[in-house]
Amino acid sequence: MKKPLLLTFFFFAFTSAYCQQIRFKLKDYLTFPHSRNIHGISGMEFIPERQEWHLAGDRGQYHVFRQLHQPSDWACQSDSVSRTGLYLEAVRYDAATDMYYFAVENDSTSYVGYRKHAMPQPGEAFDRLSLSHSMPAPSTNKGIEALAITPTYFWVAPEAGSVEEATTENTLVHFYRYRKVGDKLVFDAEFAYDIDRNVCPGEALGGISEIIAVPGDETRLLVLERCFQNPTVTVKLYEARVDEQARKLIKIKDKPAFDFNSLTGFRPDNLESMTWGEDSDGKKVLVLMSDDNNSKGQWTQVLWLEMQND
Repeated sequence: MKKPLLLTFFFFAFTSAYCQQIRFKLKDYLTFPHSRNIHGISGMEFIPERQEWHLAGDRGQYHVFRQLHQPSDWACQSDSVSRTGLYLEAVRYDAATDMYYFAVENDSTSYVGYRKHAMPQPGEAFDRLSLSHSMPAPSTNKGIEALAITPTYFWVAPEAGSVEEATTENTLVHFYRYRKVGDKLVFDAEFAYDIDRNVCPGEALGGISEIIAVPGDETRLLVLERCFQNPTVTVKLYEARVDEQARKLIKIKDKPAFDFNSLTGFRPDNLESMTWGEDSDGKKVLVLMSDDNNSKGQWTQVLWLEMQND
């Protein structure tokens, strides 16, 4: 009897851990003054091996900060600023292959690029990832804004779906998953995701502004959904579980991992980027930043969230 009981124990322990829902609470936040030269940030990545924070702008600017552990550290100037010549919407770094991945959205197209060892500077060559579907017309501003990396896979999420999917009547969009094979990415599968449409009238299609993997977990993604109706931005962070058999991402819609509009005395701005970072104690935190669209009526915010398991 001991062996079956032991197996039963491990089964329920595994099931309980898998079913555990991710929740967050606000640890801290900071709103930058307009005089602070951090504007238009659409992508962010923390590289723990080098203690570097990479901030990518949607007008080509690229900041690198080092040793940021608490809000007051962000008052310092960035350690380096460069121009990529690319309208960046997301940036991810894969330490296993020393590869930089980035999403670009400009006036003519939207795509995912990648380059080994460093982000490209103007005129430098880089490779592009082959996508299975075309994105909506650039005039809609609904291209690719979200990338995620796991130990095995690379994920791409369009902001409002492919050109065929980006309609107000359709709530299912597809994320694209690639398997990492050495330095290459091989297309693996598409996964359906139920996006929130019509959350605010000013942006009827809604939008996925970023995704990120749960550390060390191939089965879950965190999805940042946002719609913008000036001056109100509606933002929720959802947990999505990978259903391999059904090729779906099961979203826990009724219990978001975090609702940014539920905070008393705080109004979220145009949150577009997020990364796993570390606080002054070395504890893992989820860090998000807003894109102020270089507007005097908006703000660059940085928020720190602590994970709380149910």
